[in-house]
Amino acid sequence: MPGVAETVVMPHIKTHYYASHRNLNPTGIVPKGPILDFLAPHGRQR
Repeated sequence: MPGVAETVVMPHIKTHYYASHRNLNPTGIVPKGPILDFLAPHGRQR
């Protein structure tokens, strides 16, 4: 959807998810990847 990709900040989302929920991730390790390109064509029409 136009305009959505510009509002997604994956580093913030991942840091919040992995570091703030210690019951799910006791070590607090935040993975580096995957690196997603939200502006790349999705190819769903195939």
